[in-house]
Amino acid sequence: MPKKISSREEALFETLHDLVFVDYPFLEKYIFLNSDGTPQHQNTIRRALKSLENEGYIKSFPVPKAHVRGADRLAYSLDTQGIQEASEILGGADWDKRWTQRTPTYIYHSIQIAYILMIYKTNIHHAKELEFVDYFSERRAFRNYGEWSKDKYGKKRQSPATVIRPDGAFVLKRLVKEKEFKFLYFVEMERSRQRIENTLEKMFRYNQYVLKKAYKEDFVFGDIDVVRVLFVSNKETERDRLLFHSKKADTKAIEKIQGTLFFASYDDVMANPYGAIWKANNSEDQGQFYHLTQKIEV
Repeated sequence: MPKKISSREEALFETLHDLVFVDYPFLEKYIFLNSDGTPQHQNTIRRALKSLENEGYIKSFPVPKAHVRGADRLAYSLDTQGIQEASEILGGADWDKRWTQRTPTYIYHSIQIAYILMIYKTNIHHAKELEFVDYFSERRAFRNYGEWSKDKYGKKRQSPATVIRPDGAFVLKRLVKEKEFKFLYFVEMERSRQRIENTLEKMFRYNQYVLKKAYKEDFVFGDIDVVRVLFVSNKETERDRLLFHSKKADTKAIEKIQGTLFFASYDDVMANPYGAIWKANNSEDQGQFYHLTQKIEV
């Protein structure tokens, strides 16, 4: 057992608890850092990971990425001891071991989401007059906006047809004339072969979520003023395809609170997360790019 669980290990356990899966480059970039923010030596990182894995805090397994070899192909998640530590740190752990029994495609998808959420957290200094509040994994961002009813046994239920299940979410806030405004961003990492009818169904449900005012006084997100949905694609051609098909979606409720559906490529998000990289489905000029909080010209 390690002699001491330092703030670095605590950050590792909390991050794995929230995101479930990360890979070695993620740990090198965001967790195993020197005091000046530079990455620790690879040998130091690998020894630390090996020790934590041997003691049952974390576990690793390969992720099939053809262009990457060696330890960089490994994904990491919590193991039994790490779950217990996360529970102590967070005052309780929301963890199901079945979450780690996922397909390689799902794991790789989850790792991409981890990078998106973390880059918005760590690059907030590039955003003028904005403050990063928090990010939320898929399980924390899950919402049911439907009405409550009782089944034949008297138990309160909500319909499974009134669910939104984003890949992740984050909240930003800004002070304007001493008044606080909160922006909620749902993140959808779109797969290249996802059928358009499934994406349109997502868009419909996000609009219903706003129409029902479920974003007001949310017990996790807080009281939100603006809701925007970020659709991230692996290629620009896929981004533009989604933007074209989004015209079929009803987004009036979202637009009424200055929200929108935004579309960008994964590479653009990684290169310039707070820059003008987003196309908006309700923009008058479909060639115009926006930053996250920019007003849409309609």
